Amino acid sequence: MDIFRKIIAGSCAALFVISGVIALLAFNIESKVFTSATYKQAFENLNLYERMPEILANALYASNAEDGNADPYLKALSIEDWKATIASLLPPEELRTITNNTLDAVFDYLNGKTDSAVISLLPIKQHLKGDSGMEALKQILHAQPDCTAEQLLQLGLGLFGGDITLCNPPEELMGLMTPLIESQLQVMATAFPDEVTLISGERTSTPEDPRLRLDRFRTLMKITPVFPLLFLFVLTIFAIRSLIDWFKWWGYPFLITGGVTSLIALLGAPVLALIIQAVLQTQGPNFIPPILISTMSETMSAVTSQILKPVLIEGFVLAVLGLGINIVAIYLVRKDSMPRREAAKSN
Repeated sequence: MDIFRKIIAGSCAALFVISGVIALLAFNIESKVFTSATYKQAFENLNLYERMPEILANALYASNAEDGNADPYLKALSIEDWKATIASLLPPEELRTITNNTLDAVFDYLNGKTDSAVISLLPIKQHLKGDSGMEALKQILHAQPDCTAEQLLQLGLGLFGGDITLCNPPEELMGLMTPLIESQLQVMATAFPDEVTLISGERTSTPEDPRLRLDRFRTLMKITPVFPLLFLFVLTIFAIRSLIDWFKWWGYPFLITGGVTSLIALLGAPVLALIIQAVLQTQGPNFIPPILISTMSETMSAVTSQILKPVLIEGFVLAVLGLGINIVAIYLVRKDSMPRREAAKSN
């Protein structure tokens, strides 16, 4: 009976270590990965807000290059053209605001606070009407092939007034065309939507809602701390018969769990970054815009460091607690065995 009891207790101790490590990782991942604050901090740490025009330019250039149905005028834009166009339409502070609002909208949708992720385009509309809109359009025109005589005639008869081909007019004609371009930009700005819906869909109980699978997975991650507590409870029932037993049977599982978790937190950042990035790439397109996925992928190292920092602290505290319990257990064992040693010497 005593052997059976120790086998059950030893099995529970091993399962406590395994489930404890998993729980510390899963619980912290769930609490950090699905909040926009984590990515905002990562963007800040990596100076990503200032680099956003370059990141968006690369993403838009790649997207248009891969899309066979993309507008040929947009395909003509190089990465530098895209970067200059984005910088013209969106100054750094406004780009930061739009990025933060986009992150908030996406994660509000993922967390079930809203049924859609919507961002406002009013700042872009405002700039489109002003000098920045003119600069952006000039950037697009300069990226096109030089105008032929026929195309110049079309432009002269009415820019954008009908089905015309965009081209790069001579510099001396650009000044003459400026008033016409400005009037057309006003028309374009008026027709430009005030907001755009990135993701839409009411929460339903049908499998079509991708958030259902995500919610189940997140619920499992949230309840992972229950399992090590359950194994610890069973361990206590089967193994502990005295104060010394309690210190002996709790100390080593705590120490090993904390030590392994701390080691993973110190060395596992690259692996965790790859796992999160793989999840974003495979599941992300269901509810995260592709451009945002490419941006978030760049933050994985910073995100994993934010996730693993509390894991490291918690693991270290658990390891220190386990070490302390073991020291007390050794002290109690020696104290308990001392009278017997003295009795044996006297005999």
